[in-house]
Amino acid sequence: MDTKCLSIVVPTYNEEDIIGECLERLTAQLEHIAEIVVVDNNSTDDTNSIVETFASRFAEVKMISEREQGLVFARNAGLDAATGPLIARIDSDTLVPPHWAKSIVEFFAGDTAGKWAAACGRGEAYGLPYGDRLGNFKRRYLGSNTNSAVREVPVLYGSNMILRRDVWHKIRDAVSMRRDIFEDVDTGLCVGESGGSIAFLPNITVGVSPRRMETRMSAFVVYMSFLPRTLLLHRRFGYAALATFVYLPALTVLHAGRLAVIRGYDPKSGSFSARNYRLATVDRINP
Repeated sequence: MDTKCLSIVVPTYNEEDIIGECLERLTAQLEHIAEIVVVDNNSTDDTNSIVETFASRFAEVKMISEREQGLVFARNAGLDAATGPLIARIDSDTLVPPHWAKSIVEFFAGDTAGKWAAACGRGEAYGLPYGDRLGNFKRRYLGSNTNSAVREVPVLYGSNMILRRDVWHKIRDAVSMRRDIFEDVDTGLCVGESGGSIAFLPNITVGVSPRRMETRMSAFVVYMSFLPRTLLLHRRFGYAALATFVYLPALTVLHAGRLAVIRGYDPKSGSFSARNYRLATVDRINP
């Protein structure tokens, strides 16, 4: 496998505040990245001009457009356009660490038997009032650290996922185009149903926006209902019941407490105040 073999797909919609930093981090790793395909999904802010600036500096950066509104349409357009044998799909607010591309390429290069059809890593939210304390706690007390062994998982994580290109073409017509499901969970289940295995790589953790954590309660509950709906779509009835009656109620309680903390915090000043309470900024999420 060529060292410079990784295609990156970045669907984007009105991300002028963060797309620049996302691309700065990616273009610093061009030794292992063959192309960065940014898919504009009808942005109305300065996202396109920022991407064009990067495209003028780096031949590897390309921008295409998808007029059909929705993440699944932008995702498919990007994955279809990618030419590398490995395709990573991240969000436009994903901030990758310096070793990210190298770790991915080395992992798949070492998979000479072709055991792994896809891979993913975790995401840890940045800009939170408690900083990285939660991440440090998980690494210290829950065994969540970069030395953990690679393990198999049943689904993919949309902000940090990698597919072999031939696997994408194999499942291309199987993935759902519905907008009321978790498209990354759906994609991962399609990989498994096609006979492929998904590796979880603990050493490619990325930074993700906490915007979903800022979502008001009613919108969060509606959003999380996508999970059991996705599982039902794949006839995973037991998992759907577990998600509905155990996982989602617990997560909703957690979200209520987390929201109370986040709403009162101003990341610019680093302070808590009643004046900082604000409505969730979910309008920037790709509809």
